[in-house]
Amino acid sequence: KNKTVLGLMILAAVVSGCTGGGGTEEDEGSSSVTVDEFSAFPNPVPGGQNVQFRLTLVNDGGTDASNVYARLFNPPFGGGSQAFSATSGSVSPDYRTLAFENLNTGTDQTPAVPQTRQVDFSSPNLGPDREVGYSFKSYIAYNYSTTGTAEVQIMGEDKYRDEGSPQNSAGLENSRAPIQMEIRTPTPIPIYDDSSSSVEKQFCAMVRNQGSGVPFRPSDLPTGTSESDFNLTEIQGSENIVNITVRDIGDVRFNSTDEGNNKRSIEIFNGKGVGCFDMIIPTDTATLQRTLPVRIDANYGYRKTGTA
Repeated sequence: KNKTVLGLMILAAVVSGCTGGGGTEEDEGSSSVTVDEFSAFPNPVPGGQNVQFRLTLVNDGGTDASNVYARLFNPPFGGGSQAFSATSGSVSPDYRTLAFENLNTGTDQTPAVPQTRQVDFSSPNLGPDREVGYSFKSYIAYNYSTTGTAEVQIMGEDKYRDEGSPQNSAGLENSRAPIQMEIRTPTPIPIYDDSSSSVEKQFCAMVRNQGSGVPFRPSDLPTGTSESDFNLTEIQGSENIVNITVRDIGDVRFNSTDEGNNKRSIEIFNGKGVGCFDMIIPTDTATLQRTLPVRIDANYGYRKTGTA
């Protein structure tokens, strides 16, 4: 008897970083969640038979990932002999969505632990003597963050002049993540004698998307497997928006020039975006030299669709 065989070409979505299963290679400093394995069993599969898909993700970045979900797409899903159907019920977006929830990062002593999810389909029941290749892809979205730390000096007027008016760029050290940040503020910052109790200096941060995916507004993160909880339209409508927070340091405060607090949203154009704050510094520092440990947190959703 003739047998129908479906040649399944399994394609995986790579979120960022190098993966054991192949995919887009990225700089190690920008890595986060990556695809470790995306496979089907059996492969190839006879028509009208069950096929199991396994997706393994691992967090290669420097921050824990939360609300991690992956939705399978691309081949025809639904009823009839030409589509992949659910083993029970209908192939809804919920059925095609794999919930990983949280993926913890590794440490120097303990590597990150991969997590695997699987879903079963019934393959199309085509006519005899036909061999068809289907490509499966996965759309992965999750919550991630980047932490940046730097040291910025404040100098009184006399000290600044005695030092010869030195000024350098403050370097910001970032955690491993697809969004990387820079400080557009010189150091040291001179504070001249002033009759007011405080002075304002401009403090600007630049964010860059150095991963192979796309950031989006964190409030549109997936919260479940249903179409309303994992809304692709909302995610696509808020792409390239990152929220950043500059932490106050004792009596030195940061106010967003747009929102009036130490938080603001930055929109990325052509891979980068800039957001500024008013750095409010008390003038009693005029006779002192202080080194401030600045910390900036970037929070965002991140999504990626690709092939392995």
